[in-house]
Formats: sequence, C-alpha cells, structure tokens
Amino acid sequence: MRYDVVVVGCGPSGASALRRCAELGLRSLGVEKYKLPRPKPCAGILYPRVLEDFQVPREAVLSTLQGIRLIAPSGKQAFIKLDPPGAIVDRQVFDYLLVQEAVKVGAELVEEARVRKVEVRGTSYQVYVEGLGVVEAKFLVAADGVYSTIARSLNLPWRKEDLALTMQTYVRVSEEARRSVEGIFEVYYDPSKILGGWIWVAGRARDVLVGIGSSLNYLNHPLKLKQRLTSFLKHRFKEPKVLKEEAYMLPFKGPRKDSQLVKGKTIFVGDAGGFVRSDTGEGVYYAMHSGLAAAEAIYDYLAQGGSLKDLYVKKLDERGMLQLYGLTEVHEALLSVEEAEAFIDRVRKLGGA
Repeated sequence: MRYDVVVVGCGPSGASALRRCAELGLRSLGVEKYKLPRPKPCAGILYPRVLEDFQVPREAVLSTLQGIRLIAPSGKQAFIKLDPPGAIVDRQVFDYLLVQEAVKVGAELVEEARVRKVEVRGTSYQVYVEGLGVVEAKFLVAADGVYSTIARSLNLPWRKEDLALTMQTYVRVSEEARRSVEGIFEVYYDPSKILGGWIWVAGRARDVLVGIGSSLNYLNHPLKLKQRLTSFLKHRFKEPKVLKEEAYMLPFKGPRKDSQLVKGKTIFVGDAGGFVRSDTGEGVYYAMHSGLAAAEAIYDYLAQGGSLKDLYVKKLDERGMLQLYGLTEVHEALLSVEEAEAFIDRVRKLGGA
C-alpha cells in the first residue's frame, strides 16, 4: 500500500494533519494504536481562540469556560474573564470526532495498530505497522505524543529536562463547591511548595478536575507530587471524593529546535513536536495548528520543492506558533515566589481583576 502521507497518532494534531492532507488531495493514512474512541488524560480546556479557529462539536462540550483565575503564593488572584467564552471538552469524544471528520473527507484510518519500525528506502519510507504489514509513504507526520515511536527511531527522544510529570484527579465535591468553580480554570503558582510546577482546578458540569504538574528537573520523586496534590485537595475542597486518577508526561520546554522539527521527510507535530504552553499545559490549540501547518508544508513542498523544514517553520509562523519559543516569563514564576507574585501583579495590571 502506497500513500503520500502516513500520520502516526490520531489525537488533535494527527487528526488535523490527516484531514488537511485529505482536503488537499493527498492520499493519507492515519495509524492509531488504540481503538477509538479512547480515554485521553487532559483537562480538556479550550480557550476562545480554539473555538474561533476551529469548529468544536457541541456533543464534545461538557461546560462553557467563562474565565481563568491565577493564584499567587500569597493568595493574591488575577481573574481573566473570557469574552467570548471558551469550552471544557470531553477529550475522548472531541478527539474521536476530529478523526471522523478526516475520514469523511477521504483519509484512511487504521485503529489498534502500532508502528514497529520505519526504514528509509530511496525517497520513501517503509512503515512496519503491526496488524497491517508494510506501508510505503512519501512523508511521515509524527503525531504520536510525548513517547513518540518515530522520535525514538530517529534518535530524538525527549530528554528528562524537557519533560514535566502531571497527575490529575476527577473529584466529586458538594454542589455548592462545584458551582463555585464551574466554568472556571484555576492555576496556582507556588514555588515554595511545587518548585518548577503548578496546580490547576477545572470546574465541569458534573465533577471537578484537579491536577498538578512539575518539571522533572525539580522533582526528586513522583510520590512527592502525589502527596502535594492530596494535601491541596483536602485544603481546597471539603470531603472531596476521588473518582479517578491518572498521570501523564508533557513536553515542558517549548517546541523542538528547527533542526529537530523536520528530519528528512518526517514532520513532528503536537506533543511529539513540543507544542505545549509551559505555564498552563495548554496543548490542543497548538496541536491542531501544528497539524495543519505540517499538511500544508507537505503540499507546498510537492508543488514547488524547496526546504521542507523552511516551509513548515513558515507555516507555523503564519499561525502564530513560534511564540511558544519565547515563553520564559512563566518559567521564572514557577521557580521563585517573588517572580510568581510579580507575575500575578503584571496580569492584574493588564486587566485581570
């Protein structure tokens, strides 16, 4: 089987790349290792710009996101009202519907299939897919997350210092407590208790998500993160009932260097490419735009030649993705109580109540 593009991983970045490739007339295959729909550890926060740039299916929306509350170590707060509002989505439903949109416009999809090996054969790739066999592709889009098989095959795994460990709990609280945070995304910065990390609370329609994240650089043992999350829960809510717990890694230092975003005819997108905000862990917006940029770069390369890397970087720049390289202020706020307080003060002066 021969394809113009094989997309490995079908989360928001992969699904977006897959759909755009199909729309541009490229024969495309999405390879997803899980049966869809599948659970996805994530707070599901979509800021207004996601809703402005993309069509978000109503059936995926759990709650409207009305605002963001940032809390300093002293308890000082900055509240940012979102107008228009954003959304809190069920990632299992959201991701599945994105993939279905790609299939509707002509992309092919194989589920419960893992890429075991990739070899270069002339100007193409031989992709060994478990359960499917060998697939030939002119281009690869690596959308297979922080543990990217494609990255490892190219000797480009994330380094420890590039990653953050995050833990998230789904909790049931009193109706009064739930309503007090419904539609609000709270982010707590306190380096005296979580050096290089943050805590978040997302109020949804039926439950509350409470999570914690910390750079592996400053985390001696995962158990400390778990203990801190448990302590926070007890102080933040009265008698919270934990329904489910999950943990996952996030790339924490911004996108890969230009030289690592594209290797040969392989393009990295989403978490595999490092397209995540370091201050809040937001990734869906950047994932979807990076997927579209990858598809369009491939199309332009086939049409006009040139440098695939330069075309991809240009497409990313046009979509405002390169700003992620410059987000250093919040890193400082995660490492110093004084900087965290100053950061909240700056947000308040800019209009955060």
